[in-house]
Amino acid sequence: MTNYHIMRRVRIPAWGGMPGFTLIELLVVIAIIGVLVGLLLPAVQSARESGRRIACVNNLHQVGVALHLYENALSEFPVGWLPGGSRQAEWGWPAKILPMLEQAVLYDSLNVSNQTLRDAIGDVSTRPLLTTSIGLFRCPSDITPPTLPGGSNDGPQYNRLFDCDNCPSEFEPATSNYVGNAGLNDPMPVIGSNGNGIFWSETAVRMSDITDGLTKTFAIGERHDRCRSGTWIGVRNPPGPDMWGSYWVRGRVSIKLNDPRPINPTNSCTEGFSSAHPGGGNFLYCDGSVQSLNDDISFSNGGATFNNSNPTYSAAQLGVYQRLGIRDDGVPMVAP
Repeated sequence: MTNYHIMRRVRIPAWGGMPGFTLIELLVVIAIIGVLVGLLLPAVQSARESGRRIACVNNLHQVGVALHLYENALSEFPVGWLPGGSRQAEWGWPAKILPMLEQAVLYDSLNVSNQTLRDAIGDVSTRPLLTTSIGLFRCPSDITPPTLPGGSNDGPQYNRLFDCDNCPSEFEPATSNYVGNAGLNDPMPVIGSNGNGIFWSETAVRMSDITDGLTKTFAIGERHDRCRSGTWIGVRNPPGPDMWGSYWVRGRVSIKLNDPRPINPTNSCTEGFSSAHPGGGNFLYCDGSVQSLNDDISFSNGGATFNNSNPTYSAAQLGVYQRLGIRDDGVPMVAP
């Protein structure tokens, strides 16, 4: 008797009065299910990412409302971060808007108005509060843990250690995926210096300072796990360069969105904006709207020079991305 006839006669036992299946029929059904799962899985993943993107946009909208409430009360946006001193951690703009995000109890408990971040870290009663995860500061697509992982400077979390006076070696501040737009330049925040974005050290930006228009200048952008995310509490060493200094709460547009270069040793996108959403990232504009910018948006630092407190540039040579990050370049443009 041939193997074919043997296969045809092998039947899976029936149950419940239902007829059985041959082995071939069962294998065919399994194969069909496998194909269907393969076809449906990308659609399910796409739907989930779409939901996460919508939640991220809503978070940015809420942060925008808080910024406008702050501006309505004080006639200016919060400063990006307070200057502090070498290795003396200071509050950043997210901590200043906590009351407008229904986090007044946390704000008061940390005594943000009357003490420095350095002092809050050094106080064993307030230090745990600095690890509080705030949902509105987290993009659901990001995989960074609720607190920023520490580690040595040579490890996989390169330059991510929040190391300052009064900072215990195990201190890990709460993660945030939204950092302020400091504009084009990358000086160390010299006392008295200013940026051309919205958030900078010491100097608060007013609505009237945004001469390019609120709809054509963004205030906040995303940063995700690969690019080291950020934190809502503030900065660890205000005068320090790159991730040693103020980049915990700010980004600059002279770094490409989702910069593809390796993180270590260049730091690349740890100083800019990035997103876990495929193909681009979400940005909150100064008028409170949220738009998604694509990775391939026009990008050029043509004509720009960076030298601490006096950056120079030719607006006509800059890319659209750069001009969206500068509040007063004076060149008319149509937002993408």
